This record gives sequence, structure tokens and C-alpha cells, in this order.
Amino acid sequence: MRITIFGATGRMGRLLVRQALDAGHTVTAYARTPDKLPLAHANLSVVAGQLDDDEAILEAVRAADAVVEGVGSESAATRRIIAAMGTAGVRRLVVVSTCSVPDPADRLDLKFQALVRLVRTAAPRAWAEVRSAAEAVRASDLDWTLVRVAKLNDRPATGDIKAGHYGQGVVGLSISRADMAAFLLGQVTDRTHLRQAPAISN
Repeated sequence: MRITIFGATGRMGRLLVRQALDAGHTVTAYARTPDKLPLAHANLSVVAGQLDDDEAILEAVRAADAVVEGVGSESAATRRIIAAMGTAGVRRLVVVSTCSVPDPADRLDLKFQALVRLVRTAAPRAWAEVRSAAEAVRASDLDWTLVRVAKLNDRPATGDIKAGHYGQGVVGLSISRADMAAFLLGQVTDRTHLRQAPAISN
């Protein structure tokens, strides 16, 4: 499968690129600074561009079967990616989101409410941007999945990934970047969470 990854040079993004290549996929990595992705592979191509470069974004998604978007704190970029996918006729979109994005099935307990309040107070722009990006995804006619996380860590992958909704006793606060990358990659072909916003944790 041909997968385009936005946010490919971040800590989780690099893991996702590596996992996708190891699984035999063809990857296009979109990078503002390609040098931050020190990886060479026959099935990897890199498109250099800023998040406001409509032409480069379209080039990156044009031949994709699926897009994984990890720049959810830049809602304008999310909208540009959605528009480019519409132009190119690409349907599958998997988006990294956070616990600041609500879902009707959530039953937020005190610890999650406190965490969201902390984020809203400490980083109001990021809080607003991730919610705006999620609204754009949900309003699109794409085959989308919003993958919500509370906290990321750099522990090794466990393969033990819980998916559900906040406050229902299934999902906790934290997940490793390696396990999150694995979940995102799985969503490219798994339609279980189509047009849904699962929360995940270890």
C-alpha cells in the first residue's frame, strides 16, 4: 500500500515511517526539513514542503492509498491536506489527535477533566488548534479516523494497546510512541474505527 505520512520527522513519525517500510508499504514522507529523516530505503520518498504549500501537499498525496496526518496542532494544514485528498481522490485519512478533542461516548472522570483543563490553560493555542483540526476532519466526507491520546512516552513497544473512550474504564492516560505508531499503521487498512475517534493507551 502507498502511504503518505505528514509529521514524518517527529519522534513518533519516524517510528511510523520505519514500521510502514518494515511492513512492506511504500511511503511518502512529507517534511519541512528532510534532513531530520535520516533514513534511506527503496520504498521511501520524501517531499519537502511547508504546511502552507498547497502544491507540495498535493504532490505528496496524489498517488497515495491512505494518508496519516500527525500535525493536528496546525488546523490550517489539516484543512489543506483534506482539500488535497479531495482533489486527488484519496479517501482514507488517519489523524493524530488528543484527549482535548471530545467524543459523545466519553464519560470524563476527574483526572481527564483536570488534564484537559491543564492543557487549555497552559497551551490555549494548541488546545484550540487540535479541536479545530478535529472539526475539519469530522466535517469532511473522507473515510477518516481520529486517534486520540493523552500522553506519549518513549518506552519500548508492548503490543498491548487499548482502544475505547475516556472514562469507561478501558483507556488510560499514556501510550508509547512505538505502540501509537503501530496503531496508526493498523488503521490504514482496518475499518473498525471508520469515522470514529477512538482513544488509545497501553
